[in-house]
Amino acid sequence: MNNSLSLETVLNNKGKYNLAIPFTESQQINPFYKISISPVYVDTSSMASEIFKVGSKNTGEKWEDVYSLTKPFLQKLATQAGIQFAPGSGDVVRMDENTWKASAFGALKLPDGTIRTSNNFKVIDLVTEEKKYRFAYEEKAEKGIVDYKAAKDASEKYAGEWIETGKKNEKGYPVRKYVVDEKERGKYIENSLLDAMTQLRANAPQKAATGAILRVIRDLLGIKSTYTMVELKKPFAVARMVFSPDYNDPAIRQMMLQQAIQSVGNIFGNMPPVVQTISIPQNMDEEIDAPVEPAGNRDSFGDGTLPDEIVEEEEDRSRDFSCDKCGVRIGERVWDYSSEKFGRPLCYKCQKIIKNGKGGRQQ
Repeated sequence: MNNSLSLETVLNNKGKYNLAIPFTESQQINPFYKISISPVYVDTSSMASEIFKVGSKNTGEKWEDVYSLTKPFLQKLATQAGIQFAPGSGDVVRMDENTWKASAFGALKLPDGTIRTSNNFKVIDLVTEEKKYRFAYEEKAEKGIVDYKAAKDASEKYAGEWIETGKKNEKGYPVRKYVVDEKERGKYIENSLLDAMTQLRANAPQKAATGAILRVIRDLLGIKSTYTMVELKKPFAVARMVFSPDYNDPAIRQMMLQQAIQSVGNIFGNMPPVVQTISIPQNMDEEIDAPVEPAGNRDSFGDGTLPDEIVEEEEDRSRDFSCDKCGVRIGERVWDYSSEKFGRPLCYKCQKIIKNGKGGRQQ
């Protein structure tokens, strides 16, 4: 296994890796902060649910589908950029029976060190939403339902016909739409509207809160409302200010050390130094040695020797553990053994001589 992968190698072979954390290239801009640029990629597959189609636009040569970013991907961008939301962001207030309002406040630290803020809100008006839903279902009933799942569901409930659109989906299959029969359109519109409004009434507060937060994210990061598929293939480059002190600077190291000491003190408290008291006896003459005289005054004979009355010779104990026969030094255990066995201390050699009868009898 190759453990020395480079950023270029991974990015050139993205299909072989799961990018759990976006790769980052950084640049130090001052002794305390650096700019971190992270590419964040959109998963455009239908199963990822990071984008949804909102319509089509004419690019001059042809019509192209346009998409909007979903909540999960916008929240991913916000996390990577370091957006901070104030407490209470997303709180919902019920204005009346059919109206819900939520507000959100966010802040983002820009690469130049300044703070950018955004305050936005989202209102869910059930009366207005019902009108928008009705218009959309009327258009689908008349012009045809393009979404395959919704078209298939309508074809099982209402009379109508399948019509070829002349287009192909991303897998290369032809796209068809289902046009509800004119006699069934009223029923289709009312039933679809009832299902949509039932879900909206149940989720109106959550939708208002999410809408307010997502508006703040789009505002702070400059996110467009729609993108083409070609644009979504490009990564979103997110810049972020990261606290990264330059530890090569001695002044920075000293400041960080002081901060660490202060942090430990905040956790465990500032402990006073331990002072130990030593009691001194009252009779100083018995406990304290007399001061040593200088070298020049130590002898009274001038030859470097001390007076006789203070010279103590150590007793010679070199013969305490020696063989009584040959005088060789022996260990204490050998001394004890031979004294008990032979009646006098002997070395191993003399013990052997006595045992063989060559050195006289035992005494």
